[in-house]
Amino acid sequence: MHTNSNLIKYFYMKKALLFGLAGVMLLCSFSLKNLFGSKSTETTTTTTETTTTVNPDGKAAGAALRALYTNYKAAGKFDVKDPSNILNTISLITNCKNLKEKASDKAYWTSFASGLVAGSEQLVTEEISDQVTEGLNTLVSNVDTSKLETVADKAATVKTAATELQDIFALFK
Repeated sequence: MHTNSNLIKYFYMKKALLFGLAGVMLLCSFSLKNLFGSKSTETTTTTTETTTTVNPDGKAAGAALRALYTNYKAAGKFDVKDPSNILNTISLITNCKNLKEKASDKAYWTSFASGLVAGSEQLVTEEISDQVTEGLNTLVSNVDTSKLETVADKAATVKTAATELQDIFALFK
């Protein structure tokens, strides 16, 4: 009988533990303030968000600009013969082509600048995004983007862009 007595005690202890855990879980699932009759106050806040679209050309240009600046900092100069710089400069110019045609479109300009910030991983900040966009517009205006077919054209374009890129890099310091 001694073993049955222990078995019955074990059964009741297990039952008590399960009910206790169920009670704790039930209390945790309710807000304790509401359970004990606390006053409910609701505050409605209305926020207005301004959304700026991120232009994919601006984002790609920002990524190319970041890669160019990283190489520039590592080398201490803009190396026009570095294949990575050539590819990134051509990518930058290609993604900035629309700046020439849409220079007066404020919405395009703003979304391009937002794309630059996002694509450059914050190298281009909101504070200087307009200056950088203006510099890129100047750069692309001085390049004949229709003549980027041959390697020689691309190399000449990179040489033309080098000075203006260094002016843009100066904004990041």
